Amino acid sequence: MSKIELSRNDFEAFWEATVRYYELDPQGVMHNANHVAFFDQAITAYFKFINYDYLKDIEETNKDFHTVQLLVQYNKPLYFDNQVEIGVKVKSIGNTSMTWVMGMFLKDTSELVSSCEAVHVYTDQLTMKPTPITEELKSQLQNK
Repeated sequence: MSKIELSRNDFEAFWEATVRYYELDPQGVMHNANHVAFFDQAITAYFKFINYDYLKDIEETNKDFHTVQLLVQYNKPLYFDNQVEIGVKVKSIGNTSMTWVMGMFLKDTSELVSSCEAVHVYTDQLTMKPTPITEELKSQLQNK
């Protein structure tokens, strides 16, 4: 497996967070599953950054993005009260799926804490089958 190399400068859109006490495991570090929760929230922040009304789109189209794959790399532990910035961008968009790349950085040093590649499939909520992402939505998601 190759190591994901990212820098804070690779991103335009960020979501900021502070590690809370209840996100820690018995070792006193942020539990690995909470990194995924932070990455998920960063995608929601990206939607706001590009002015994409995610909930309205679901309501109007009856289509939604489903996570089908996550690759998370952990570089260093996070502790209570650490402040982070999660950069998020679209890596690629295909016919029915898209891949995100995200980096979690310590706010004060910009050191990479963890990174994530996430694959989402656009799905018709009635049939639960993949459905094409429109060109208009592709353009909006890529912030073009």
